[in-house]
Amino acid sequence: MGLAMRRLGATAALCLSATSTLASGLDLTPKERAALGEEVRALLLAEPELVDKAINPPAPSLYSEYVQADLDRLEENADLFVATARGIGATDPGITILFFEDYPCASCGAAWADLETLVTRHPDIRVEPRFAGESGAAQVLLSLLDRQGAQAYHDAHRKLLAAGTEADLSAILDENRWPTDRMLRAEPRQEAAAFAALEMDSSPAYVLPRMMLQGAMPLMVLEKYLSE
Repeated sequence: MGLAMRRLGATAALCLSATSTLASGLDLTPKERAALGEEVRALLLAEPELVDKAINPPAPSLYSEYVQADLDRLEENADLFVATARGIGATDPGITILFFEDYPCASCGAAWADLETLVTRHPDIRVEPRFAGESGAAQVLLSLLDRQGAQAYHDAHRKLLAAGTEADLSAILDENRWPTDRMLRAEPRQEAAAFAALEMDSSPAYVLPRMMLQGAMPLMVLEKYLSE
């Protein structure tokens, strides 16, 4: 007999002994106590995993405390999920994904393109872009949004996300000469602070109501996460 079977046999014996003790304390006749013992024995022999799980419960996850800490941070920053004029997708979403971006960002452009495809495939999803850092490009985008509306914002947004280096970013800004208001808006600073509070350190990053992901995610991977 292997070690696992010996362990299970000993465990079953302990449970049968406990059942006998319990039955003896009930208002049963000797015949009824014997019948109860036989029924319990038959159940344990038919489903021995019940015994092993009862005596040897699974150890708690080593990562459970970290998961809970992440969930607590997300709850503290729940205001990030409020819809803005920058968002795309559903107006009454079943789920909202925050997309933290910075400029320049070598992989943000392709990641954003995948998110645009995602919301066309899944009409119950909304994606909200958020700034992972303060930058002049962020102020340009917010100025365009206020002055010219969402379409102008998104046209410029795609161009800026295509910048993989500081030189690329400077060239795009010089070429387009988008107007920028003198008044600095607070959103880039506030969103960058929230990004740091969530203990994220690189963009692109995705924040879901109960999950945070760093690094560009292929479309099929995002869809898998959303289906779980």
